[in-house]
Parts: sequence; C-alpha cells; structure tokens
Amino acid sequence: MIRFLIADDEKYVRDSIREVIETTFKEKEEQIEIGEARNGREAIEVSERLRPDIVIIDIKMPGIDGLKAIQEIRNFLPYAYFMILTAYDYFDYAVEAVRNNVKEYILKPFDRTELRNKIMDAVEHVQSEKEKRKREIEYQEKIYNLIPVMENELSYSIVNDMLEVIDVEMYMDYLNIYFKNSFCMVVKLKEKDSNGTIYVTEGLKAQIGEHIKLFLNQRYKAIGSYRFTKDLIYFIERPLSNDTEETKLNVINLALDVKSEVKRFFGISVKIGLGRCYDGIHLMHESYQEAREALEYSSENVSVVHYEDVEHLIEQDQFLDDRFKNGSGEKFALFKAVEQYITDNLREDINLKDTAAKFNFSPYYFSRTFKKVFGYNFSDYLNLIRINKAKELLKDDSLSVKEICYLVGYNDPNYFSKVFKKYEGVTPTEYREKLR
Repeated sequence: MIRFLIADDEKYVRDSIREVIETTFKEKEEQIEIGEARNGREAIEVSERLRPDIVIIDIKMPGIDGLKAIQEIRNFLPYAYFMILTAYDYFDYAVEAVRNNVKEYILKPFDRTELRNKIMDAVEHVQSEKEKRKREIEYQEKIYNLIPVMENELSYSIVNDMLEVIDVEMYMDYLNIYFKNSFCMVVKLKEKDSNGTIYVTEGLKAQIGEHIKLFLNQRYKAIGSYRFTKDLIYFIERPLSNDTEETKLNVINLALDVKSEVKRFFGISVKIGLGRCYDGIHLMHESYQEAREALEYSSENVSVVHYEDVEHLIEQDQFLDDRFKNGSGEKFALFKAVEQYITDNLREDINLKDTAAKFNFSPYYFSRTFKKVFGYNFSDYLNLIRINKAKELLKDDSLSVKEICYLVGYNDPNYFSKVFKKYEGVTPTEYREKLR
C-alpha cells in the first residue's frame, strides 16, 4: 500500500494529479490511497491521519504555506517523500526546499508524462526505503534477541575465568559496556521457607533476575547471568570517583535498594555479596571471587556484605584453614571440644557468636566449619543435643516436662514442646506416654 497526499489550493490541480496517479497504478498490483488538502493546515491534519508515503504539495497556499507544512509533517513522518509543486521558479524556494529534504521540484503547468515519471521514481524510492527499514528492524530484532545470550556468555566467561575463549572486544561493543570502574554483585535468593518447601522455581528465578537487571540499568550499565548459575550474578559499571569510601557507600546502598526491590515485588528475601571496583574486564573475575566470599559472611541480621568490610575476617579464616589443612584430626578434636562445651552448658543461653569467641573463631568461619564437621548448622545441632538430653530426662518420672524444659536450656515450655515435636514427631508428654 502506497499512500499519497496532494496539497494544493486549486481543485483542478488536485484532480489532475489524482488522475495521473490513478492512471499510473491502474494496471499495477500495488494498492494506493490518496488524500487531499486545500492548504497547509489541512495538509498537516490529513498527514496525521493518513500518514502518507509521498506528499505532493504546492509551496504557495493560503495560511500556512507549503514549506512550513513540510517542516511540521516531517516532525512526525521523517521518512516521507516530498515533492513540491509551484508556479514560482525562485532560487530561494529551491534552497529552502532542499533544506527540508524535498526530493523533487516541479513547475506549473506540469507535463503529465514528467509528473508520471517522477511519481514512479518516488514510489521506487519509497519501496526501497521501506525494504531497507524492514531489514534494519529485522536486524535489530535479531540483535535484541541475541543480547541476553551474549550477556550470559560474557558473564559466564568472567565467572569461570575463561575470557580467552570468546572475542571480548566484540562482546563489549555489542553490549556497550567496557567495565571501567566496575564491580560484581552476587545475589542469593532464599529458596525455601521455614518448613523446607521450595518456592523459588527456575521460572521465578529468571523473572527476578531480569527484574533486577532492568532495575540496575536504570542507574548504571549492567549485565547479568542468572539462567545457568545458582545465584544471580551482575557486573555493574558506574561513574568513576576518586572518593573510594563514597564509591563503597554508593555500592552498598545500591545493593540495599535491590534487596528492597525484590522484597517489594516478589516477597522474597535475598542476601548480597559485593566485590571491589576495578578498571577493566580482566579484573572482573577477581571482583566476582570477592563478592562470593563476602556473601559467605552474610547472616540473617546482615544481608548485604561488602568484601572490604570482611576482608580481615577472610584473612583470619584463611589462616585457620591453612592451619587445619594438613591436620583434619586437630580440627575434629577442637570441634569435639566445642561439642563437649555445648553438652556441659545446656542450661545456659548458648549462641553461635559467644561460642565462636570462646574458641577464638570468627562467627563466619565457625558457622561454616561447624557445618562441615557435624553436618548441621549450629542452631540445629544445639537443638538436637538438647532434645536428646530431654529424651533421657523424660525417662525419669520424678521430673515434670516443665522442669526438663528448663534443664535442657529452653525458657518457654510451649516453645520446647514445638521444637521437640519438630524433631521427634510427638510432644514431650506423648513421648513419655510411649515409654510406659
């Protein structure tokens, strides 16, 4: 479909041009639509409705003249093909027309054959431009569909320290990110509820991953990987700043905003580890490693951790790892002492932080190593010991359930009963009944 607009204040001129167009296309398969206007204002109004491909317009019309109308129409139809038609063969008009990207300049009275040839040239040009734009749109669509794949491939290559297997420069050019003053953010989703039920499916994880990326790109340039990695991983490029403390604070605030955004939209809690800012893609793997290590030091109370804030703890824990590297027996003996300490102090208010300090460990290292040694996290293991002790004491009928509750370190009999049932499937009273 080719749409024409004929704008001239003389009706016989409009009729003559219409006849030439209709005669030209009478035997062609190409469909046409023709609109008319008597002045510049009507030309603008009809163009807004018809959206013509080719505009044949007189320069001299009452009110808004042809050149002014062309300027207005071009604002919303930048690809329209303009032909000016006038009885005034003045150089100034021709210059102004060229400035407005007018393709043809025809004098009245016009020759019908010449007009027909110029119309055919215009149609050929319009069709060629449409095909060109179609190819450009198809190309852009392919690129658009390819971008997420390229993001994942580049992110995956950084994470696995395998940049040598891809054309890094090409990827950065297509993604328009060059990793100047950039850092890594690793986001861990809370995947299970208190009952152990998984509520973050792969589909939901992808939705959250995409939402975070869009959120980050509102402020900075960012790429992400979340379809083929357990956690959500982002590499973020931000403006260069000489104030390192301000940079660190801005990065932490950004992570806190991401945490709030995910909670607000999806009702899901996250923990976030942040690496340091570096200049250049080849240092992004280091920032990723730092973000992962920082994430290990997150907790229920501290959900966003920057590497610089725990670097000293990481070094301390690495020293302990090196100490136990060739002496697993020494580590096991030490944690057996921890187990004995828990057993001997069941009635006390035992917590991970104080217990770690007693044995000269950081809470983070203690928590991680405790689970490796015993197969349980600290709170679960503490409950297991207390419940096992309670089971022994329930054999003694001289002790009430309430007394046993206090003897094994619980301050609330109702809570004690709930914990006992969680581990044993029955309440303490029911358990005692089974012993009889």
